[in-house]
Amino acid sequence: MSLLITILKYIGLTILALIIIGLLYQYIATKLDEKAYPPIGKMIDIGGYKLHMIDSGTGGPTVVMDAGGGCTTLDWSLVQSKIAKFTRVVSYDRAGHAWSDASPLQRTSENIISELHTMLHNSGVPAPYILVGHSFGGFNMQLFAGKYPNEVAGVILVDSSSEETYQKVTKPSNFSIALLKTSFYLGIPRLMQYVPSIKRTNNERITKYPLNIQKQYFSQVFTTKYANACIQEGLFMEQNCNQLKLVKNLLKNKPLIVISAGKPMIFMDELKDWPTWQSNLVNKSSRGKQIIAQHSGHMINYDQPEIIVDAVREMVDELKSRNGN
Repeated sequence: MSLLITILKYIGLTILALIIIGLLYQYIATKLDEKAYPPIGKMIDIGGYKLHMIDSGTGGPTVVMDAGGGCTTLDWSLVQSKIAKFTRVVSYDRAGHAWSDASPLQRTSENIISELHTMLHNSGVPAPYILVGHSFGGFNMQLFAGKYPNEVAGVILVDSSSEETYQKVTKPSNFSIALLKTSFYLGIPRLMQYVPSIKRTNNERITKYPLNIQKQYFSQVFTTKYANACIQEGLFMEQNCNQLKLVKNLLKNKPLIVISAGKPMIFMDELKDWPTWQSNLVNKSSRGKQIIAQHSGHMINYDQPEIIVDAVREMVDELKSRNGN
C-alpha cells in the first residue's frame, strides 16, 4: 500500500511540475514575442483600454475592414495594401485579438461594433464608411450598418455569416471550452507548432505572406488573451442573432456586394445551407448583388484577394461618381 502511495505521489508531483513548466513556457514565450513584435499600427484608446488599428492610404470614402472569427488585421495583408493605392483603408483587431487589449465588456456584436465606432471617432477617421466584413466580421458589419446608418455609404460582405448561420451551429460544451483554455495556458498550441505535420498544415495559407508577417502572425495567435477572446465571441452567437434580427430595413438602398466562396464548406454538416444563406444576404439591400469567388474556399482574402479589392474599387468609384467627384 505504501508503494502505491509513493507512486501516486510521484505521479502527482510530475504532473504538477509539467503544469508549472507549461505555464512558465507560455508566459515567457508571450513576453518575448511582445518585445520582438510590437504593434505595427496605431493603438487607439477607447476608454481605458486600446484597440490596434492599421490606417493606410488617402482619400475617401474610407474603407473599414473587420476580419473573421479568430482572425486579425494580418489576415487582410493581401487586401489592404492594394486598396490603399486608391483610397483610405482601416483594419483593426477586435478586443483581445493580436495587439488589441482585452475588453471589460461582453463579446457581443453590439459591444464589438460600439468599440469599433468609438475607435474610428477617437482616431479621427471620418465617415461615411464602406464596411468590409469577412465571416463573423461581416456579421458585425451588418449590425454596424443598422446601428449607424448615417455613417455608412455601402457594405461588402466576404463569405459573411448571418443570423441564419448561428441558429444552426451547435454550441461548444463547457468541457471543450475548459480544455481549450487549459491548452493555451499551458502553451500546448504554441508547442505543437514544432510538430512538422501540424506546422505544415497551419502554415499553408500564411506562406503567401513575407516571412516577417508570418512571424508576426504566429506571435499573436498562441496567446491566452487571444484564446479567451475567441471563446468569448463564440459564446454570444445566439444573442448576436437576436440583435441583428431587430434591425429592420438593414441597408435599404445602399450599395451591397456579397462575395461568396465557390468551394463548399464540407467540414461541417451544420453549414450545408451556407450557399442559400449567402444568396439571402443579397436581399438586405434593394441594390444588392452577389459575386461568386469560384476558386475560393471560405478564406477568400487568401485564395482570391483580388476579388475583394476589385469590389471595393467598384464601390468607391460608384460613390465618387454619385457625389460628383
